[in-house]
Amino acid sequence: MIKDALLQLKTEGMPLLYRGLLPPLLMRTTTRSIMFGMFEKYQHILDCGSEGVSPKWKHFSLCHAQAAFLAGFSEALLCPLERLQVLLQTSAHHSRFKNTHGAFQAVYSHGIREFYRGFSLVIFRNGFSNTLFFTLRDPLKHEIIEHVPRGTEWTFVHLIAEFTSGAVLGACISTLFFPVNVVKTRMQAALGTPYESPATVFRIVWRERNRSLKELFRGVQLNFTRSLLAWGITNTAFECIKRIFE
Repeated sequence: MIKDALLQLKTEGMPLLYRGLLPPLLMRTTTRSIMFGMFEKYQHILDCGSEGVSPKWKHFSLCHAQAAFLAGFSEALLCPLERLQVLLQTSAHHSRFKNTHGAFQAVYSHGIREFYRGFSLVIFRNGFSNTLFFTLRDPLKHEIIEHVPRGTEWTFVHLIAEFTSGAVLGACISTLFFPVNVVKTRMQAALGTPYESPATVFRIVWRERNRSLKELFRGVQLNFTRSLLAWGITNTAFECIKRIFE
């Protein structure tokens, strides 16, 4: 699969590798800020107290899970950026859209609703992935700290724990929701066609991929590697910046 992708890249040229860069650039920086910031905010709104609870389990509660899901919902409001990214990176539209502005105009001509095609799947993915990430992050982090050799510098121990917990959780959760992304991308690659439900699109994708789980998870290895690095860096950066401001 990787060999096929490299051959396609060689045929299409390097410029197409970075096609659709602006929407994800805006989306990643903004959604990560919303994800972590709104989780903290919703904890205060829902009054998710953790007094008397071990730091290892301070976010492992129904209240914190609700805060995480709501943060994911808030993050999903940026679905239009994801929609534009998919359109720009879909080979069928390469000759149709020259840039982000062209894609925006084309989608806008079909109405505001067209920007939110696949919105329900984005809410599902973001909400439940956030719930898993924030409720399991502290237990995993403290488990890692407990297994780091004694005598290791405190700052280094926390950097290791924060990077590893973020990387492992991010990569595993991303893999778990990979089929959801496959269906979402298929829905968002369409433009000006009748709306189809996620279940309908899933059945189409399932048939096209020969009713095979292996085919459904095609490309998951690269996704896992990317998520491993991205989430490790993101989680470590957030914790470091949070300590500075506190």
